[in-house]
Amino acid sequence: MDACAFEPFDFQGDLTPLAFRRFLKHCCDAGASDVLVQGGDYIWIELHGRQLRASRHTIKQGQLSALISAIWQAEVESHIRGGTGADRSLELSGEELGIERGKTIRFRCNFVQARVARIDEAYSITMRIIPSQLPDIDRMEIEPDLLEAFYPGMGLVLICGPTGSGKTTLQAGVYAKAGSTMPDRKVITYEDPVEFVLGGPHWKGPQPAQSQIRRDIKTFADGLRNAMRRKPSIIGIGEARDLETVDAMIEAGLTGHLTYATLHTESVAETINRVIQVYPPAQQSAVASRLMGALRVIVVQRLLKTVDGKRKAVREYVIFDRELRNQLQSENFERWAPMLRQQLERQSATLDDKAWHLFERRQISREEFIELSGIRAFRTRSGEMS
Repeated sequence: MDACAFEPFDFQGDLTPLAFRRFLKHCCDAGASDVLVQGGDYIWIELHGRQLRASRHTIKQGQLSALISAIWQAEVESHIRGGTGADRSLELSGEELGIERGKTIRFRCNFVQARVARIDEAYSITMRIIPSQLPDIDRMEIEPDLLEAFYPGMGLVLICGPTGSGKTTLQAGVYAKAGSTMPDRKVITYEDPVEFVLGGPHWKGPQPAQSQIRRDIKTFADGLRNAMRRKPSIIGIGEARDLETVDAMIEAGLTGHLTYATLHTESVAETINRVIQVYPPAQQSAVASRLMGALRVIVVQRLLKTVDGKRKAVREYVIFDRELRNQLQSENFERWAPMLRQQLERQSATLDDKAWHLFERRQISREEFIELSGIRAFRTRSGEMS
């Protein structure tokens, strides 16, 4: 059977809240990762990185207002029409949907207004399905030295990659292993919104506390300041995207906490530059020294579509042991990014190297390698260029 086969759902002409909830359960059962609902378009799902049509008929823009009001809240529509968009979570339960008693299905939802095909001011709803089971990091084929490095006593671990690269899943897997094997690690997180629900009877230490930005605490930076007074051993940040959050994140890593954060970057070298360049030029040298004191790991992950219809993670990473930190700090911080890039290239450990290895083993297509690395890299590696 085709790994990407999906039977479009028959709404029988009516997009009722109950039918929509049943449709979402149908998507989860099929293994979809994302659902896209737009006025004037078919519903689409993403399955192993492929976009598949999920409804037999297009959705009328007029149907979405009532659906949003019934399933989320009426005020979501005012945010959409006001041009600010909205982020919300959704939780499904109930045996009438075929969901076991005591079980739930969770979604991260984004709402925005856009022109879709010929419809101006159409609503666009993007829903990320959050698996109910916490990911098992021991089954993710994490490189052994990276897995060992994920749990230093203190410092900063940055988990990076573009949207849809599995950052949140990897981060949740890190927390889950800590919870099931490290009883003295007290975990607190700040997320926007809360995605994987941590904790449960298998958790050996205190149950983790997950705070949602804007609901439980105003900003990521406020959360990090709050964390300093709660004596955690692990602090998780959903995303470091502004100077205030980055500054608090570095401070947390320097003051005896193990801090995990995600960034939308595409290489280790870019990550180093991105963090430092958040600051004004006059502060960059000082912050670079603080950053290097805190850093323990940078890992960048991508999910590549494989020829069997599934996906496989590739990662480039640098483990910042004391020797490497000292070596880098003896150089001007502007040299750090090229030095790290050269180190990864010498080790044949860049994302391009990992993807090429998969291509040579015929696990990914030529097109998939080119999408990651570019046509020039493909020609160079395949001997098409002298």
